[in-house]
Amino acid sequence: MSRFKSKVNHLLLFLIFSIQVVNAQTQTGVVTGKIVDAVTNEALPGASVNIEGKQGNAVTDINGIYTLRNVPIGSIKLQIAYIGYETSIKKLNVEINKTSVSNISLKASKNLLSEVRILGTLEGQQRALNQQRSADNIKNIISSDLIGRFPDLNVAEALQRVPGVNIQRDKGEGSTVALRGTPQNFTTVQINGEQLPSVQQSGARNESLDLIPADQLAAIEITKAATPDMDGDAIGGVVNLKTPTAKNTKLNLRAETGLGYNDISGGLNGIGKFRIDKRFFANDKVAAGKLGVMLSGSYFSNNNAEDRLDATWESIERVIGSGERKLMPANFALRKTDNRRERIGLTGTLDYRFDEKSHLIFNYMYNRRNDADDQNRLRYDFDRGSSTWATLNTVNNARIRRDINVWDEDKENHSFNLQGFHTLNKWQIDWGGYYTRSKRDFTSTRGDFSFDGINLRADSENGPYDRFPTYSAVNPAQDVNNPLLLNDFRRYEEDAETTEATNIVAKTDLTKYFNLAGKHQGYLKFGGKFRTQTNKKARNNRVLNFNDPNNVLNNSEAFVRIIKNKQPANFLYRNYNYGPRVDRTKFLDYIDDNRFLLSEADNAWDSRRLSLNDTYNASEDVYSAYAMTRIQFGKLMVLGGLRLEHNNVNYDAFDVVRRGTDVIGTPIKGGTDYTFVLPNLHLKYSLSKLSNLRFSALINYARPNFVDIVPFTNYDADALTLFIGNPELQPARALNLDAMYEYYFDNVGIFSVGAFYKNIDKFQFQRITPRLLEDYPGFPNTQGFAFRQSQNGENATVAGLEVNIYRNLNFLPGFLKWFGVNLNYTYAYSDAFTQDRTNISLPGQAKHTINGAINYDYKGFSIRGSANYNGAFTNSLASNAQDDIVQDNRLQIDVNTSYIYKKHWRIFAEFININNAPSIRYQGERNRTSRIAYFGSGARAGLGYTF
Repeated sequence: MSRFKSKVNHLLLFLIFSIQVVNAQTQTGVVTGKIVDAVTNEALPGASVNIEGKQGNAVTDINGIYTLRNVPIGSIKLQIAYIGYETSIKKLNVEINKTSVSNISLKASKNLLSEVRILGTLEGQQRALNQQRSADNIKNIISSDLIGRFPDLNVAEALQRVPGVNIQRDKGEGSTVALRGTPQNFTTVQINGEQLPSVQQSGARNESLDLIPADQLAAIEITKAATPDMDGDAIGGVVNLKTPTAKNTKLNLRAETGLGYNDISGGLNGIGKFRIDKRFFANDKVAAGKLGVMLSGSYFSNNNAEDRLDATWESIERVIGSGERKLMPANFALRKTDNRRERIGLTGTLDYRFDEKSHLIFNYMYNRRNDADDQNRLRYDFDRGSSTWATLNTVNNARIRRDINVWDEDKENHSFNLQGFHTLNKWQIDWGGYYTRSKRDFTSTRGDFSFDGINLRADSENGPYDRFPTYSAVNPAQDVNNPLLLNDFRRYEEDAETTEATNIVAKTDLTKYFNLAGKHQGYLKFGGKFRTQTNKKARNNRVLNFNDPNNVLNNSEAFVRIIKNKQPANFLYRNYNYGPRVDRTKFLDYIDDNRFLLSEADNAWDSRRLSLNDTYNASEDVYSAYAMTRIQFGKLMVLGGLRLEHNNVNYDAFDVVRRGTDVIGTPIKGGTDYTFVLPNLHLKYSLSKLSNLRFSALINYARPNFVDIVPFTNYDADALTLFIGNPELQPARALNLDAMYEYYFDNVGIFSVGAFYKNIDKFQFQRITPRLLEDYPGFPNTQGFAFRQSQNGENATVAGLEVNIYRNLNFLPGFLKWFGVNLNYTYAYSDAFTQDRTNISLPGQAKHTINGAINYDYKGFSIRGSANYNGAFTNSLASNAQDDIVQDNRLQIDVNTSYIYKKHWRIFAEFININNAPSIRYQGERNRTSRIAYFGSGARAGLGYTF
């Protein structure tokens, strides 16, 4: 901590000297105002406001407000430029030390298609592209209007349309995101500029974004090169979810409702959303209205399903006694899941402008997602102690199991933030206070029915190596789909988990504006932040068995009593006989009726082991300070600075050791701290008002997941497993270089090409070893154990190229002018090194990512076809290539259409995953399937109203 204080003191001395220099300025004035559309009176964010003949400019914020400081006194001409609008010039007289207000209305360019503007498709794209063009750093911005033009329900799905973004799916929906070929925990997710705490079951830092409805946002900013006033833990980038504020004094109301269908489940889904906003108390000084009120809500309910195949592979003897080893399945499972998902989002914003110099914003956002699953599974275990592969197609003494997991998960997030923005002469003072709380409640009730000692044969053409293998009993009298075959209610388990996370932030930013040498406008900005974050998890697991000495139950008939009357047809979209599955209600009733026979006595050790292994309490305090300056030298903008971040982490957990039925849980405490110095440089050269060259060089880092640094130990001498935490796990550190050229079409569109390079030290990965070849250091007699631990790699480089083009084709003749295209491609390459492997791909890095869309818009009618391709990437890294889990490439195609009736009514239809693309993983090689999951195709249709 003393080193951090010393670095802060040096930074403060530099700031004091810099402030004295910039205070030696001539007296000037201030010009502020709002830029709006001349027809709709809506704010135009991202507009560029320049003083004709002078260097320097201002950019309008999300509310269309601009402020020019250090403006020379006397008569000036303001030049306002906005993509898709005619350039405007306005004369103005500026007085010494006074603020002049100049509100300006812009007219849309005549070459814009009026029919497209009626649809409203261009307004959102204009806002997003103008903000991108005016930004000092490299970023992509998605407006709420643009999000609404795709059939994307949650934030993750909206992000998949952005260059350099890869997503993973859960229950068919986009869930987690990764940027530019880096692991998911290298991407920071924020709400209004502050981090969203995660309560994922895996303990990952990045929250799954299927929690948040996309329609609750004003915009999503994807920052790929952070500035010094942003958090430094962003090697991949920053995803900032911006909530809306009221736009103007006219009442705005939007509402939409619809119904949908999923082809696997045959179930319906429903959607409803609204937004209402208005500004009040307009006057001469605040023409936009002093008080803004905005309220929005979203509801989504879905009944869908998942058909899934799972397998794990281990190196075992190929044929009994041969001594030759070969990778063979250790287990194989078919899973049928029926899911009921409900998602709710609420957002409320109050903002108040005292005058043109002072502005407050308060926002509250609530998100909740509930999943109720019935997970049925048919599993074959080939790795029991007495199991052996007699040939490449037959295995002796296997176990067949059918189980049900009644699985309920409830997640919610509350986010509060209050921000202030104040201008005092040549100073800008901004501050903010944030409180965010997330919680996850999880319950699981699981029953496992089995039959041991069965000899099985792989009937498919390629045996167990078939993409969809089938198994049958060698003995014709044993039918694997006969419910009477399962003669043992093997295990009953109840599980309950609660994970809670908070993030509390207080920050202040001060900006001093100046003119360098009387002609180069710039500012000096500095500030500090304190953030305290907590993450705690408690698990209560109970493993029970029926204690039935008087034979009240007929254990061999238990499974028959609880199966569904109707079994799944067309499982995995092929003639696959899944067999009987358990009915949720019958199973729970059976347990309730016979609960008096359940006993935990024989399994108390297992309950204790599972509970203690997954219970911890972690906290993290982050102290940060920064200084930066921005100067405009003609067409060249230079932004540079330095950020200091000090982290202090503390945790409590249990060291759990099991031998037989003896489980010892020893409480352990620990902690660590580290400091990062993060230099930062951004250059932007404006070739014209529509084209820029950009370059950035910066250093940032990525923290380990909380659960990975907790020093837990899960040692099981009977199950031969060793899973341990790693308190020595260090944050990754990276040098990031970016270069980009971008050209903006005047009729709304963009062409850009960029390159990126990251040199990462100490990246984190999860090491998974199916069988240790020797004792793990510090753990004697662990040879042959399955091992898992998060570790630091040595070094990794990531490099890539991004190409993006969006354009309306109005330069084409005839009906072709009503078309538009949107295409982006990302190529990424990585070269990583660990202690025992070289020249491997970084987990999460896909070589190719492609997004494409083509739209047709004419007289209120719109139709769009879109495709998203995620290339293959390593999902988890093992100690050797044959055990790596690889997520295979996936292409999804969506189509949506709408019609605007009398400017207020909108009829829409959406068709999702029309090519029924599965999610596929394999272990090491493609012929060793690890997972195949089908989520099905879906459709929605509905009606919307805008006032």
